[in-house]
Amino acid sequence: MLKKKVVKSGVPETGGPFNLGVAYGPLLFVSGLPPFREAYARQMREARARGEKPPPYVPEPFDEQVRVVMDHMKRVVEAAGSNMDCLLKVIVWLKDQTQAEPFDRIYRTYFSSIETLPARTRMQAGRTPMDCELEVEAIGYIPGAAWGAPPRAQRPAKARKKAAQRRKR
Repeated sequence: MLKKKVVKSGVPETGGPFNLGVAYGPLLFVSGLPPFREAYARQMREARARGEKPPPYVPEPFDEQVRVVMDHMKRVVEAAGSNMDCLLKVIVWLKDQTQAEPFDRIYRTYFSSIETLPARTRMQAGRTPMDCELEVEAIGYIPGAAWGAPPRAQRPAKARKKAAQRRKR
């Protein structure tokens, strides 16, 4: 039976009610990642623990925010046993669509070729977390990971017989 596995990657967590990465069989789901470095993420965790409003985000230059997000994405994906070329779908929220070209220039460098680029949706967000410039989420797969036991019809006859005997008990 398949089980959900939380992927721990060392990417800064903000203390929100979600996991940054979750694997289920060969599938990998990466939550929307904002460009928060550890120092700011720690401030957010501490404020949330005290029941206070998080501090304002002080933005870095856009290119640096993109690199932070994509580096974090890569860390989550690799911690799951996958790689960026195994991403199937990416969703990008930009605070300002005029940043599309600078985003794309950096984004492309995280994939080995044009053939390995995932399907993607890019849209302008009405509002991003803490008014940062972008957030990116993804769905991918983990090479070599299995869906679990094959369906009954595909199991060898001996295995089907043993499973039937166990059900009778």
